Amino acid sequence: MAGLDWVQVDVGFPMSLSVVCAARALGMERRAFLGAMVELQIWAVQALPSGRFEPFAASDGQLADASADEAVWCEAVESAVRWTGAPGAFWNALLRARILVREEDSVRLTLCDRYVQVLEKRSKEAERKRRERANKAAAASGGRPADTAGTSSARKRREKESEKKILSSAAGGEEKGSVGRLAPVPSLPDEDVSAEADPIQLALPGTHLVPASLPPEERCQVATAPVTKASTSQAEAFFEAFQDERGKAFPGVPREDMPAGWGEWYRQAVSKVGGDEGRLLEACRGYLQSDWGRSRQPLGTALAFCSPKVWVRYVSPSRPEPVEASGPPSVDVSTEAGRRWQQCLSWLHDNGKRYALTWLTRACPVDIEAGQLVLAVPDRYFLQWVDEHYGQMVEGVARELGLQGVRWLVLAQAEAR
Repeated sequence: MAGLDWVQVDVGFPMSLSVVCAARALGMERRAFLGAMVELQIWAVQALPSGRFEPFAASDGQLADASADEAVWCEAVESAVRWTGAPGAFWNALLRARILVREEDSVRLTLCDRYVQVLEKRSKEAERKRRERANKAAAASGGRPADTAGTSSARKRREKESEKKILSSAAGGEEKGSVGRLAPVPSLPDEDVSAEADPIQLALPGTHLVPASLPPEERCQVATAPVTKASTSQAEAFFEAFQDERGKAFPGVPREDMPAGWGEWYRQAVSKVGGDEGRLLEACRGYLQSDWGRSRQPLGTALAFCSPKVWVRYVSPSRPEPVEASGPPSVDVSTEAGRRWQQCLSWLHDNGKRYALTWLTRACPVDIEAGQLVLAVPDRYFLQWVDEHYGQMVEGVARELGLQGVRWLVLAQAEAR
C-alpha cells in the first residue's frame, strides 16, 4: 500500500468479537493484542500493496503453490509483531477470528480494506484527471475550444454522489470481512487453545512482545530423585492454597494446572525457609499483590512465581522475639566493632527507635574495615528485609558516631572470612 503514511483503527474494532476471540486464543490481554494489530497495520502499509498475501511466481512454468507460500506469510506476520510464542499460533488465531481471510489462492488482511479502498479511489481520480488533460490537449490541437472539466452542475452532483458512496463504504465496511463491521466469531473452545503455546504479554505501548513464561534455564527443574507420597501431597496442597490466593487477588481468573517441577520446587523452598510454610504463603501473597506479579500475562502465574529469581523477593525473614524495653540490648564489647555496634544500638534506644531493635539485635558485629562497621545477619532474606527497612537509618547513625557507614554480610560469608 505504497503512498500512505498513516494507519487508522475503526472505533468498533477494539471491542469486537474478533479481537476478544483472538486475544483469548493467544492468552493475551486485549489491549496488548490491539497494540500488536497496530504494529501489523504499520508493517502492511509497505509490505502488502494490495492488502493480500499472494503466491510467489513459480519457476519452470509450474503453477504457483499458495500452500507452500503460506509458511512464509506466517513468518512475516509474526516477525512484524515481534511474536515470540509458538510458531504459527499468531497466524492461526488471526485466521480463526477472520482478521485474515483465505480467498482462493491468496489470504486477505481485512485490516487493509480501508486503505485499499482509499488507494483505489485515488487511482481512479488520477486516471480521470489524466484523461481530461489528454482530451484538453487533443481538443486544443484540433482548433476547437477545449471542454472545461467538471464545470456542469450535473457532473459535479454525480462526482459528489460517487465520492459519498466510496467514503460510506469505507467507513461502514460494506465489503465482506471489512474491519468496520466484523462478523461475530464464536470464542474458541478450551481444547482448541494449545497448552504448549507460550502466552505473551505487552506491558506498555512501544514495548516488544515477550513471553510471559520465564526462559527455560529459569524454570523449575523436574525432579529426578524419588518423590515421597507425603511431600507430594503437601506440595499439591500448597499449590491449591496458591490458587485460592490467586483467585482472591484476581477474581474470575481460571485456576491453573500444577506446573511440572512444582513438587521439587516446594521441597527446596520449604527447606530454605526452615520448614515454615507460612512464610512461603506470605511470599505468594506478596507476589500476587506486587506490580510485577500483576503485570504478568496471564495474571500471577504459578510458573512465574516458582522461578528461583522471583519467589525469593517476597520471602520475609522469620520474626525474632521482641526486645525488652527496659534498656538497650547488650552486645559483646570486647572488640572495637562490638563497642561501636553497642553505641549504635544505644543511640537508637535513646532516640525513640526501639521498634528497630527487635530486628537489629540479631546482627552480629564482625569488624571495622575502611571506617565501615561490618555486620553479619542470619540469612539473605533477613539481610534483604533489614536493609530495605532499616539500612538507611543504621547508616545515618553510624555516620553520626564517626564511622564511614555500615556494610552488611550474610553470616556464612562472615564465617568464611
